[in-house]
Amino acid sequence: MTFGSFIKERREALGYTVRGLAAMLGMTHTYLKDIEHGNKPAPANFYDAFIAELRISGENLTVFNDLAAQSKNAVSPDIAGYINKSNIARVALRRARDLDIPDEKWQAFIDTLED
Repeated sequence: MTFGSFIKERREALGYTVRGLAAMLGMTHTYLKDIEHGNKPAPANFYDAFIAELRISGENLTVFNDLAAQSKNAVSPDIAGYINKSNIARVALRRARDLDIPDEKWQAFIDTLED
């Protein structure tokens, strides 16, 4: 799934047309079509409007943030602030990258946090 396909799926589930949602968001319908088709990355200045108008919450909010970041090859906006303020988090992520830590080790680490 891409950011654009996620937006389109939510829009259609709510019964909005491209023109209708674009008007609610304050953007042109051609810009929204470009986003939905993957021709434009997720526009950060419209995140809050997308979240409100498409009623995105819970797990869908995590998906929204991850897909938005992937569309720009960036860090998910909901965790970027934490990573930027925590030197040790950046050190840990770089070390994990350098060691090519597999998902199984990440899951084991997450499990220790939840104990």
